[in-house]
Amino acid sequence: MTTPNNRLKVLAEKYQAGLCTPEEFKKIREWYDSFETEGYPLPEEPEIKRAAEEATVRAIRHIATTQKTARVKKLWIPVLKIAAILVVIVSAGLLLINNYPRPKLAWQQVSTAAGVKKQVTLPDGSLIQLNSSSVVEFPQQFGKASREIKLKGEAFFTVVHKPEHPFIVHTRHLNIQVLGTSYNIRAYNDDTNTEIAVATGKVGVSGNAQKNNNVFLLTPGQQLIYNSNTKHFEKTILPITDIGSWQQNVLSFNMETLDNISKRLSKVYGVTFVFKSKSLLKKRFQIKVKNESLPNILKLLSISGGDFPYHISGKQVTIG
Repeated sequence: MTTPNNRLKVLAEKYQAGLCTPEEFKKIREWYDSFETEGYPLPEEPEIKRAAEEATVRAIRHIATTQKTARVKKLWIPVLKIAAILVVIVSAGLLLINNYPRPKLAWQQVSTAAGVKKQVTLPDGSLIQLNSSSVVEFPQQFGKASREIKLKGEAFFTVVHKPEHPFIVHTRHLNIQVLGTSYNIRAYNDDTNTEIAVATGKVGVSGNAQKNNNVFLLTPGQQLIYNSNTKHFEKTILPITDIGSWQQNVLSFNMETLDNISKRLSKVYGVTFVFKSKSLLKKRFQIKVKNESLPNILKLLSISGGDFPYHISGKQVTIG
């Protein structure tokens, strides 16, 4: 069961990773405002500097344990004031904007068919390279507080740096937030895994469900894989040259199951797979090809997998 203490702990971690939404910044401010702090002066400047690195997280966690304002000791009041000042300084613009009603945004959708790639330019100048069988939705004009879009499928993002306007990508299971960087997201609805890989800059990733509230910070060369069946996160290292290499028609499979590989090939070549032998679905392969035809890829997989039989008939591939 989620407790107030757990919720505050998650919020503190999100703040530390730079993932707080304007609403969450407002919540932190409201918690601070609930304390009767009149009559307690701020500490001297050296004390503020000393506490700056840790005040916010410590204060929020302390609030979670005390629950009632009457039980807060005077010793903590200066720390709470420091935490509030840090939050306000970092997010003053977001908090001010949040006080005004937000106009409804007109959204547009761009999609790609199997075997088709497309470049999309967003209203802020950020670029999206959209992979096959993918859909991206975004407003015709971004709001004042943040830049938010939705993705189903795979895309490589090159985001214009705007520290005051976080760039947030919403997928089925995860939210990915940056200020300005380049990274790849693979989040097809029919895939078990959601994958985020960073080429430049830093990327924050958080779950978008109550039971999936982990927070991660990724740096160049790091990849985060989330398995929606097991609810498990895995951090791995990738060569930066491999991140988004599908844009150069490279297909790379690193010990992936034939089940996952067939789903990728379906999206790239517009075919459907039929497996007569279900045991082959879990067989794993490691291959990397560029500008290769589907028949040659299937031949390579067959040789690597013990010469399993396969047949191509129009848009259908039968294996086993």
